[in-house]
Amino acid sequence: MQIAVIQPTISSGNKKVNYQRIAQLVEQAVGLSPKPDVIVLPELWSTGYSLPELDHIASDQGLEEAAFLGDLAKKHAVWFAGGSVAAKTVEGVTNRAQIINRQGQLEAFYDKIHLVPMLDEHLYLTAGNQTCVHNIEGITFGFAICYDIRFCEFMRKLALDGAQVMVVAAQWPLVRLSHWQALLKARAIENQCYLVAANNTAMGVAPFAGHSTALGPDGSTLIQFEFLEGVQQVAIDVSKVEQIRKAVPVFKDRRPDLY
Repeated sequence: MQIAVIQPTISSGNKKVNYQRIAQLVEQAVGLSPKPDVIVLPELWSTGYSLPELDHIASDQGLEEAAFLGDLAKKHAVWFAGGSVAAKTVEGVTNRAQIINRQGQLEAFYDKIHLVPMLDEHLYLTAGNQTCVHNIEGITFGFAICYDIRFCEFMRKLALDGAQVMVVAAQWPLVRLSHWQALLKARAIENQCYLVAANNTAMGVAPFAGHSTALGPDGSTLIQFEFLEGVQQVAIDVSKVEQIRKAVPVFKDRRPDLY
């Protein structure tokens, strides 16, 4: 399976600009050879990290963005997996990662469980209450959003629930770039799975970290962005997940009776 990662420069609060830029970058992605099967976008790709505005600009259940990506999915016969949007629900606005199939249908979603207290996310967002793993053409994907990667128990549950590939959408800050890199590598190594992470660039007004990446189940770096906008692609071979887990039997040797 081929997975394309898009690292855009997201315009805070400006959906029109973001839709236009994502459409352009998707055109670049589907022009890669071989053509991608799945495209991964960052966290809050349509609105940016404009928390005070989300109550006004979030779409009902995130369906506006799902329709936009659905049209692109049908046009290009690709999946979109894991990019998140602000979704207005009866409980409040959630930070919702969406999984959209080649026919343009929204198959599943994940609402961000862990809200960032340092940034007062709890004042603007409602936390989700369940994890999400989803089968995409025979491969099991697990979904996380930004701050989630700080919780090793959460990521381990995705692996225990069958995730062979973990997708992380983020608006990770530049000031903690070293944490982003260390945590992603640790999550891939300890769960012995692929990890694909899309972040906002560092080129906007807010100082985001860029450095989207894809890591192998041994922690090796397969693709690596720096600060600039762009598109890169990685080939996923899930037989390597089983090879790594057999060679280093972490899951077999766990002692959940003790911890």
